[in-house]
Amino acid sequence: MHRYSARIRPLGSLIGIVSLASLTGVVNAGGFALIEHGASGMGNAYAGAAAVSNDPSTVWFNPAGMSELDGRQVSVGIHLLKTDTTWTDEGTTLGALLGRGEASGPDTSEPGTLSTLPNFYYVAPINQQWSYGLSIGVPFGSSTEYDRDWKGRYSTVKSGIEVIDINPAISYKMSEKVSLGFGISVQQLSAELASAVDSGAACLRLAADRFDTSFTTADCINAGLTPGNVENDGYAEVTGDSIAMSFNMGALFKPRNDLKIGVAYRHSIDHEIDGDGDFTTPENLQAIYASNTTAASQPLTNSFLTDTGAKAEVDLPATFSISTAWQTTDKVQLLGDITWTGWSSFEELRIRYENEDQGETLSTQSWEDVFRYSVGINYAYSDKLVLRTGVAYDEEAIPNAQLRTARIPGNDRTWFSVGAGYQLSKRVSFDLGYAHLFLDETPIDHSSPESGGTAQEVRGTYDSTVDILSAQINWEFN
Repeated sequence: MHRYSARIRPLGSLIGIVSLASLTGVVNAGGFALIEHGASGMGNAYAGAAAVSNDPSTVWFNPAGMSELDGRQVSVGIHLLKTDTTWTDEGTTLGALLGRGEASGPDTSEPGTLSTLPNFYYVAPINQQWSYGLSIGVPFGSSTEYDRDWKGRYSTVKSGIEVIDINPAISYKMSEKVSLGFGISVQQLSAELASAVDSGAACLRLAADRFDTSFTTADCINAGLTPGNVENDGYAEVTGDSIAMSFNMGALFKPRNDLKIGVAYRHSIDHEIDGDGDFTTPENLQAIYASNTTAASQPLTNSFLTDTGAKAEVDLPATFSISTAWQTTDKVQLLGDITWTGWSSFEELRIRYENEDQGETLSTQSWEDVFRYSVGINYAYSDKLVLRTGVAYDEEAIPNAQLRTARIPGNDRTWFSVGAGYQLSKRVSFDLGYAHLFLDETPIDHSSPESGGTAQEVRGTYDSTVDILSAQINWEFN
């Protein structure tokens, strides 16, 4: 096997097999957004998140809520996300150019993952009206990993995306009834993608394009390069990153002493990604490349297997939330939230290459705006112990099975959450939350129309559940 290092690219317009235009993955708010910010909110399925303002995680959900906190406060939290997913094949095939033959591999696969998400929040007063704070968390992220021999390996083997967000913010208390907040987000996006490369399909595509008229499909067969043969698979692994900035703002209203209403807006953010790729191809395919030429009479390896730079843009969506927190009695607080996420901004992903011979990779997304609805209850069992529960319904941004990819096996999901908060001492408290997410059965029927006929069509059904365990400790200082 030979290894070639290159900047992000598929094997160009030659085969279009490696789906590098899918910088996304799994599961738990619409699209690949993550709502896990603070363990206290986890117990309520994040109902009332923009209104509760009972610990420093309000810096993220609604910076205006910092005006409700006394003294300097710090929260440190962690979330463990376990995704159990079973994929069942329902007719995955090789590409149209290859006669839509059945793809080889097991009929089932389990691309579940275990992920860890940390959070950090800090709030401090400046004076009686102004406060400032800092949030560090992961607002977008996902991960899927399949066995190297699964039927959809030419679509994906491994995908991962992580967005780290650093969000300083300020709040201003206009009166006892109104507070405002504003923040700046600095994000670092990191992505990793890996796919198998069908070396037999690459060879047949070369023969179909007839760069060298003496080269035929028989040469592929004689070289042992038959489509869908896992023993001859190549491998493409790609990484990329970006840094970008945006802003958020919020307001908190207290029309009565027992009622809080929070509104929060987080602006969209545009990432321009640069990256690197590492490609492994079998020796028999390399020999074919080396012995054939392009229309310009250049060896194919000079055009398709050389280092090149690339750029891609990913538009992460805006969000808008309305939350309420109603203290109905001394012991009971009712919570509600509606959050809109503007995933319709994610229309396509287009990768442009410095090497013009590579062409470009276009992946149509056409995602839709979605809503998340949640309600919850806090019950003050004692002066030290608060019990929490909540439910939520998350809409999925991917509108149909044809646009869904094996990198994103997400669907509508329902949350059931429980949790508790305990006051360990005068200045230290602890929060624990757990949520179980039920996902609807998820069909996929996806192929890449820009592939020149070589990309396989992945057909199957995903059955998934998600379990999340969250813990957070809070300190209050003088």
